Amino acid sequence: MNTARSLFVFSATPVAAIALLATAAPAAAEGNFATVYSLTQGACVAQVDSNVNGDAYPSSAGFTVTTTMFGVGPCTLPVTLNWRNLDTGATGSFGVTAHGPGFWSNGGYSAIFQPGIGNFTSTVTVGATHVPEPGTQEFTVHQYQG
Repeated sequence: MNTARSLFVFSATPVAAIALLATAAPAAAEGNFATVYSLTQGACVAQVDSNVNGDAYPSSAGFTVTTTMFGVGPCTLPVTLNWRNLDTGATGSFGVTAHGPGFWSNGGYSAIFQPGIGNFTSTVTVGATHVPEPGTQEFTVHQYQG
């Protein structure tokens, strides 16, 4: 019967969330958003680290996300970078969906997006209940000089 298993999952999830919060480390490097602790779509809790960098590829930027999800799966978590060009006023977003349980990361070409050339401000949206808010980061994308 699944009742005992379900009871264990729902009672263990808050314990795992408390353990994640107890080991929280603040983000220190430029381009890094604050580490976020989140519920997921599924029976997991997640630690989410994200970073944005201008000039990650010629005339492009990079948005990387790493997660470690604890629980019984499958579970997913959408994470979206929302950006605004400070020079032109243009806005946009770039999203990824993390999968768990376990470690997940995007990288390489899957992290590249083209917001245009200029100076940007950005925020991150996490698609489930989470703490703390990731904060904001600024980045610059220069015209490629090949």
